[in-house]
Amino acid sequence: DMFPAPAEKASCSDDAPLREILKTDLLTFPESAAMDPRELDDAVDRIIREYDPATATPVAQGMVRFDDNRIMAAFYNAEGLVKIPTAAELAPTGVFPQGWLEARRQELDEEVQAHKRKEPHSMGVLLAKIRVDLLTKGYVDVPKLYLDYWREK
Repeated sequence: DMFPAPAEKASCSDDAPLREILKTDLLTFPESAAMDPRELDDAVDRIIREYDPATATPVAQGMVRFDDNRIMAAFYNAEGLVKIPTAAELAPTGVFPQGWLEARRQELDEEVQAHKRKEPHSMGVLLAKIRVDLLTKGYVDVPKLYLDYWREK
C-alpha cells in the first residue's frame, strides 16, 4: 500500500522508511518540481496525518474521499491512455511562479465539476487532481456528481 496503517505511525523514527517511500512517490509527480524540500516534507506529513481517521480532515457534503486503493486504481487504469506532463511542460521557463501549486489546485477543483466532465479529457484532469491534492492537502476528494457522471448517449 502507498499509505501507512494508522498503527504503524508510532514515532518519527519509526516513520522514516514510510516517509522515504512517500517522498519518492511524490517526486514522480511533475507538480512536485514546484516544491522545495521543506514543502515536500510537509506534503509527506499531511499524507500521514490525513490517512489516520482520528486526524483526517472531514469530507465536505457531496464530496467523495479517495482511499489508497482508488488512487492506485486511477493511475493503473490510466496507464498508457493518459500522458502525464513533465515538469518542463508545466513550467516551460523552468521556474514555477510563487503560488503556482495552490492556483493549480483551485483550477483543478473547478475542472472536476460534473458539468465540465468530458471524455477522454476527464481522466487526465482526475489524475492531475489526485497528484496536486496529495501534494497540497494530503488527501484526494472529488464531487460525488463527478464520479456519478455518465456520458450522454
